Amino acid sequence: MLIYLIIFVIIGGISLLLYMYILAHNNHLEKVTIFDKNFPSSSERLNIFFISDVHKRLINQSVLHSLDQIDVTIIGGDLCEKNVPLRYVEENILKLRELNAPIFFVWGNNDIEVNAYKLVSLLSRHKVTILADSSFVWTLSSGDRIQLAGLHSLYLRQVLTSKYFENIWKPDVSYTILANHEPESYDLLNKEQKEQVNLVLSGHTHGGQIRFLGFGLRNKGGWKKVGHQHFLVSEGYGTSTLPLRLGTRAECHCITIQSPS
Repeated sequence: MLIYLIIFVIIGGISLLLYMYILAHNNHLEKVTIFDKNFPSSSERLNIFFISDVHKRLINQSVLHSLDQIDVTIIGGDLCEKNVPLRYVEENILKLRELNAPIFFVWGNNDIEVNAYKLVSLLSRHKVTILADSSFVWTLSSGDRIQLAGLHSLYLRQVLTSKYFENIWKPDVSYTILANHEPESYDLLNKEQKEQVNLVLSGHTHGGQIRFLGFGLRNKGGWKKVGHQHFLVSEGYGTSTLPLRLGTRAECHCITIQSPS
């Protein structure tokens, strides 16, 4: 009887690990439309592809092929980590370039584990705009100006995030999207700065990555709305430390923003 119990436990453990490995390598594409009364144009929409925490993974091309028109691609940090070959990073960037949209990148805490100079050179060569406490503004056909602000990783700075935000925020814009790797970056802004942001996109937490009975080391990812602001904490596309997931999703996001009228 004992031998059967041991065999059962071993088979169960192997099956669970296999299941967790499969979860970690799924390709969930979340498609969300935000009807935001603060979005300036009733005749236009903005389509964003957001992906964070790629780490060791190669992006599945079938996910990208399922997307319609994308206006901007945002990489929310941890595009790579220690021992990830830069050729993997380049392969992922080349896949993202097929979306025919400008690509923006914010630093994650793991990105500097590779040769940062070579990573910057690679991104620049493929025309990826690095937002490190900086912003980019583009104009809709209506004349309204949209701002994408990107904050440096909290692990890579020595002063408060709010000091940097003062320098990058443009006062003459109609709508502001904030991309930052760690969700806590937003919390370090002062009240006035927080009010200037309409949409926050972040990752880093992996939703806890492995959750048992609903409990994990970090909070679940997902969307929330507070007042006029929309927040996304992505559970990320890749994994950290172990190539396993349980109770979380390997995900990326297609986000459409438009006015409700």
